[in-house]
Amino acid sequence: MFKKSLTILVVSLLILSLVGCGNQESNVDNGSQSQDPSSSGKIVMKIAHAAKPGSARDLGAQKIKEVVEAETNGNVEVQIYPASQLGGGRDLIEGMQLDTIEMVILPSSFLGGFQPLTTIMDLPFFLPEDVDALLKVEQSEAAQKLLDSTDEIGVKTLMIWHTGYKQFTANKPLVAPEDFKGLKFRTMPSPIQMEQYNVLGATPINMEFSETYNALQTGAIDGQENPIDTTYDMKFHEVQKAITLTNHGVLDQFIMVSKNWYENLPTEIQDSIVKGVEEGRKVALEMTHEIEKEALQEFKDKGLEIVEITPEQRQVLIDATKGLRGLYVSKYGDKAAELLEDFDKVIEGVTSN
Repeated sequence: MFKKSLTILVVSLLILSLVGCGNQESNVDNGSQSQDPSSSGKIVMKIAHAAKPGSARDLGAQKIKEVVEAETNGNVEVQIYPASQLGGGRDLIEGMQLDTIEMVILPSSFLGGFQPLTTIMDLPFFLPEDVDALLKVEQSEAAQKLLDSTDEIGVKTLMIWHTGYKQFTANKPLVAPEDFKGLKFRTMPSPIQMEQYNVLGATPINMEFSETYNALQTGAIDGQENPIDTTYDMKFHEVQKAITLTNHGVLDQFIMVSKNWYENLPTEIQDSIVKGVEEGRKVALEMTHEIEKEALQEFKDKGLEIVEITPEQRQVLIDATKGLRGLYVSKYGDKAAELLEDFDKVIEGVTSN
């Protein structure tokens, strides 16, 4: 009888011990969950981009943060990662597809390997030189059709920000097709942009933005194309001798979010994000113009040759690259042809007045 009672006592103690351990583990788990922002109801929105802190893009991102956090009473925490801190262009786009990055601000050229239709933005001498006309194009139904096309790759594009017209830099002026021959230029992963250099007789080198300065400095590449403010922010003018003002295209930003993440947000938070992006667009546009003025003065002070092409020189460059429209259609099919036609109609409408 004694042995039986002792056995029951031992078993009871073991059970109590196991229950105690279970409760302890449960308490630890609950403690961990309390540190998880999602358990407290706070949403974290990471914004990643490639530009430097203080650039027009970065200031636009800061405005998004300000508006979204205010509109949501702090229920959305916005974290900004500039200067490619979360990776190169492909890394950032894949991050949205994997739901590890919520928002990305990047030129559409980086999307070429994911949604080729977006390379329409890379066609040289295609979009209006007048900023007001350009903004009407970027806010048109044709542009919205382009933005909607990124839904197919798990990325939702909310808006386009204008952040400057592209200019060429090199160690000499580039006013005619023959000036490009034999030179190596950094490009983004856009087939249209690469072919632009091929038809001009240059060699395109697909290279991460963050590597461009060193490549110019060491002579691994001879030139690059970017808006004035970007060339200034990245100090490319320190390792180049001339900038040729061609306005041959734009390097405008697609403001993108993870489609899965965004569509699972409450409507009121989606509205706050859209409002923040619109306010950020205004800041980025204003700061682009301000930084351009500052940059041109700095270029002059540093002895960079600033070359303005004549209408005749511009026309020669247009003629040399006009075949890229046909390439866009032949590579990407009926959808590309339809989109190009839609854009042409809008451009004609805003430039004929």
